Amino acid sequence: MLIGPEGDFTSEEVELALQYGYHAVTLGNTRLRTETAGLVGCTLLAAVNNGM
Repeated sequence: MLIGPEGDFTSEEVELALQYGYHAVTLGNTRLRTETAGLVGCTLLAAVNNGM
């Protein structure tokens, strides 16, 4: 999981992440503060891993 700046990743950063095996996922137009993005990301990953 990569958490970027509140201004979003550049297209070059996205391309590099994809080259390193990351998968693009979007929350739509939702923007999270940097302080909460990690917590939300971990919660969503835990929910997916637990089959919820």
